Amino acid sequence: MPELKTVEDFKQYLDSGGVGAVEGRMEKAFALRLANLKGKISRLELVSGQDVELANILIDSILVDCRALFLEDDKRKRNSTLQNIYLARRMPEKAQAVDEVFDMEIVPGKKARKIIKAWVDRRVVHMDWLWGDEEVAYLENIRRIIFSGGIDETFKCLKTLIEEYERFTAQFGKDSREQIDLVLTWLTGDAEN
Repeated sequence: MPELKTVEDFKQYLDSGGVGAVEGRMEKAFALRLANLKGKISRLELVSGQDVELANILIDSILVDCRALFLEDDKRKRNSTLQNIYLARRMPEKAQAVDEVFDMEIVPGKKARKIIKAWVDRRVVHMDWLWGDEEVAYLENIRRIIFSGGIDETFKCLKTLIEEYERFTAQFGKDSREQIDLVLTWLTGDAEN
């Protein structure tokens, strides 16, 4: 590690890929995908009821994004999930709050997390063999997520998570590196207030 004596030395080190480089790249990829998800939800709200085919395509795409952005395996610490972003930013309580949304039980013994992952993995991105009763159960479970309370209610939770992340980045910076810069500015008294 280079000798870092001033704030400018540290910023230059960060700009060259120092501390927070992996997290910053992870969060940049995440933020782009999350912005696309927000756009898909908005588009779905506009076409819902008017263009059933487009609505179905958007629903599948939203569920795939949901799977990728919120429901990856806990063991994959470098996957760009909202929980990993919050953990990289030292905000474990925010990561836990996201998990709680997807740990909601939709049917007895089945959490939203498991239902969405199973549907996306076995029916959207893969066409796995399912027995007739198994397929019916998958379909019924995903319908409960999408249609119980209306499609607006289902994606309202996603919009809330997105808006919370947007408020978070507005306050703490667009990524972990910008957050470090904000802390250094605050610690050195260079902040305007």
